[in-house]
Amino acid sequence: MKLYKHILLLAVMAAGTLPAMAQVERVAIRTTGISCGTCAAVSELYLKRLPAVDKVIISMKNEAVMVSYKPNSTFVPKDLRDVLKKTEVGVTQLQISAHGKVQDQAGKKFFIAGKDKFVLIAGSNTTQIPTNAPVSVEGIVNDRVDPMELRIMTFKPAETSNK
Repeated sequence: MKLYKHILLLAVMAAGTLPAMAQVERVAIRTTGISCGTCAAVSELYLKRLPAVDKVIISMKNEAVMVSYKPNSTFVPKDLRDVLKKTEVGVTQLQISAHGKVQDQAGKKFFIAGKDKFVLIAGSNTTQIPTNAPVSVEGIVNDRVDPMELRIMTFKPAETSNK
């Protein structure tokens, strides 16, 4: 039992020194057709049933949905689209907040966030993002292609915690 407590203590201390976990953390979804209370409530219920989803916030006024993911989850836009389609809600845009790294592969730049991989669309700040260093990004996803494309709007070095 004593060994178990020491291992647990070391794990907690080590976790405090690691950079933020690499993954898609949140998705802001612009929608059409989520302007009534019933479709919003049913959409929220369906979204919360997805195993990766932690929290759901719906704004009927803005016809928008914010989905937060559980740790170590994978971003699967098709699941979000399929769930919303059941309530006749359309998806017009997916914007992610994620932690990960930019990597060069076969002459292209990719953003790797945990299990998720996005090819970067050339933009004004894409060349400024450091390669192989932890970063936090906000960007628009095109999930209609494989691999998914990401147009990064903002980025910053990922914060590390030494608490």
